Amino acid sequence: MRLKVTGGLLALALVLSGCAGIPKSSEVYFGEEISEDTSAQFVRVIARPPSDGMSPEEIVRGFLDACADPSENYGIARQYLEVESAGNWNPLTGIEIYEASSIDVAGESPALTVSAEKLGTISDLGRYQSGDPGAQISRTFEVAQDAGGQWRITNLSDGILLSSGDVDRSFRSFPIYFFNTELTSLVTDNVLVPVSNSGAATSLVKSLLDGPSPYLSPVAASAFPVGTTLTYGSVPITNGIAQVDLSNEILGADEKTRRALSAQLVWTLNVLPNVSAVQISVSGQPLALSNIGALQTIQDWQGLSTLPDPNLQILNVIRNEEIYSALNELETLKYTAPSPLVFATPNLSGSQIATVTADRKSLQVTNSAESDFKLVAQGDQISKPTWDRDGNIYFSDFGQGVREITRDGSLRPVSVDASTLGTNDQVKQVLVSSDGVRVAVVLSNGIQDVVAVGAVFKTDSETRIIGLHRIERSITTVRDIVWSSPTSIAVIGSDETKSELVFDVSLLDGKTKLFSTPVGAQQISVDGTGKLYISAVDGTNQLVFQQSFGSWVQVASGIGGFFSD
Repeated sequence: MRLKVTGGLLALALVLSGCAGIPKSSEVYFGEEISEDTSAQFVRVIARPPSDGMSPEEIVRGFLDACADPSENYGIARQYLEVESAGNWNPLTGIEIYEASSIDVAGESPALTVSAEKLGTISDLGRYQSGDPGAQISRTFEVAQDAGGQWRITNLSDGILLSSGDVDRSFRSFPIYFFNTELTSLVTDNVLVPVSNSGAATSLVKSLLDGPSPYLSPVAASAFPVGTTLTYGSVPITNGIAQVDLSNEILGADEKTRRALSAQLVWTLNVLPNVSAVQISVSGQPLALSNIGALQTIQDWQGLSTLPDPNLQILNVIRNEEIYSALNELETLKYTAPSPLVFATPNLSGSQIATVTADRKSLQVTNSAESDFKLVAQGDQISKPTWDRDGNIYFSDFGQGVREITRDGSLRPVSVDASTLGTNDQVKQVLVSSDGVRVAVVLSNGIQDVVAVGAVFKTDSETRIIGLHRIERSITTVRDIVWSSPTSIAVIGSDETKSELVFDVSLLDGKTKLFSTPVGAQQISVDGTGKLYISAVDGTNQLVFQQSFGSWVQVASGIGGFFSD
């Protein structure tokens, strides 16, 4: 596989804005919102070659610094290697990210050991994964003097080490889009691409052609036929139009497949601020689609959006056994349950509500048109329920595992491939994303909580959560989580300092924004526009707060919180 770090690295911390264009008429359509650094300055990282008389330690440190410059196939870095090692070293097998302040070079010739705190990895396909707390990097570098008496590295492992600062300066993170296996709804993936002369559009399309992340590959599909490439190797952008010319493999694709791959391209390239439309061709000939013009925009594929419905802004709160909707200062009683509730979650269409009783022992479902609560499951410590796009409900019963309530009302266990993160019985919370394929999971061993992301794998006979991987290193305790966007998860929790905070974690690059919380924060939710809400219990008061300009403003009394239109 080809590592997505073959372009020249540039010193830039740049994150891009989502909506590429605004229609001149009709309603406004939205793409994924990506924060933007308006700076347009590009400063190339230029490595320093070795100088005469450098010590073995200086050679090793110089080599690590030079790995931030991949120009000429890491030409400067290879100057720190003896001739045979320079020819054999393959830097394109992946990146390990370390904390620069923790790096230590120990030992003497002929072998030096580099050790540092490991922050994460970037795979050869550009996928970021967080490291485990306390993880360390350890690499051995053998050195020897060449014929001129200069020290050079003679033996080293493939791949490269980069400090977190080098990664921040040299990479940009983006969402990219695949499909579920039925090609009916989009699935959000993520990729880190180097800031390079080849351009982000080219890197993103090549990432699409490489396929989804390994954890998503069993449940996500790419519509591109096997072997599809960029005909000319790049994606030029002219007057806001990204021109994607694909190889002849596309010619054998049917209309459904062509429409799906077009949607993938448009949704992926839409995150670039300099792209307003996409023109797709095959070996120079326009790709013809029924009812779709030659210049495709996000409006053409808005029906495939996995973004929250922006109309979901009416707050609904729980007060004992009653659920009220609160719009401005007007409150309306919507449902009355047989007993007090602690959680309430609507399905995708809002036609049904799943609720959990205050003792967390009963899960009930009611139709939105009536208050007839039907008992569908019981347990000892039921979590907040979550729905997938097909109307199935998932929940954890801590100590007993994860359960699924299928559309026909059947209850079946869900196995969790937790790997080294924990066990099936240690799942504290489960939360399906808006695309219905990815899932966030909280695992707890009673001492430490872990937030991980995986995928839901379903057959007629079983449901499994696969590919779980940690998304954050510092959180130790979790109260509640929510998908704050298709590419981020917000967590009420605490770290080693025991401070209770909101951690908003990006799945694109692992970066975390921290916010304070109201006193007694219990549950977190998000409306259709991306605003965060927290319900808190302070003594006998149960209050709901909305985040506003970095602070929390009280908007209603009650607990829980979900949104309707």
